[in-house]
Amino acid sequence: MDDGAVSEGETPPPSSEQRSYSDAFREVFPWYMAIGMSYDQFWHGDPYLAVYYREAHELYRDQKNQELWLNGWYTFAAISTALSNIHLDGKKHKFNEYMSEPFRIRPKSEEELEAEQRQATQNMVMKLNAIKAAFDEAHKEPKNAG
Repeated sequence: MDDGAVSEGETPPPSSEQRSYSDAFREVFPWYMAIGMSYDQFWHGDPYLAVYYREAHELYRDQKNQELWLNGWYTFAAISTALSNIHLDGKKHKFNEYMSEPFRIRPKSEEELEAEQRQATQNMVMKLNAIKAAFDEAHKEPKNAG
């Protein structure tokens, strides 16, 4: 009785659901062309090129997504600034200006971090000196005449 089992060492008969490697390559070929891979690169080039093109495309999509997200933040900031300057109550309000510099999208360099730390230290020293001067002035001993 044939139950469809394949004995060890036997090759299973081809099923109608199996497809050839050629069919699989033909199916994905348009996608690789769409991301910039040429016909010759796909069919005759190094097989790892397809991997590199796919990874490059993923990086490109991530970068594009980041750009679109950042564009949304700039649009939000512009609309928020414009709406905050509309005063329907007729009173005078402080005018809000749009940002003076762009959003920072990369980490600060070591030099920038050191410069910020030096500036923060200088600011703290100035504040402490001002506090000391105010304390000294408040606790100055009166001079006795005589």
